[in-house]
Amino acid sequence: MAQQTFGSIIKTVSATGTPEALGSGSVRGHSFTFVGMKAARTDNAGKIYIQPGSSNDSAGIPLSPGDSITFTADSDDDYFTDAQFYIDVENAGDGVIAFYDK
Repeated sequence: MAQQTFGSIIKTVSATGTPEALGSGSVRGHSFTFVGMKAARTDNAGKIYIQPGSSNDSAGIPLSPGDSITFTADSDDDYFTDAQFYIDVENAGDGVIAFYDK
């Protein structure tokens, strides 16, 4: 059994109503945990939304400042990429910290 290693991505969104991808698809993990923070030890001013696509006003999952949610793949062989998750914000400059397993 191998020791699990983790990484993190900090993503802020510059404009409201324009969802941005968490990344380019180069990062993949079995699970991603999103925390409603725009930087280390800095909560957001308002809610952010995690969504599986880039369309505006889609049914994103809301996270209040400091809240978290985890997405875990169904099996050990499955994974997510950072490009699958889009972030939308109520306040420009807010964002997420995403922790993932490598």
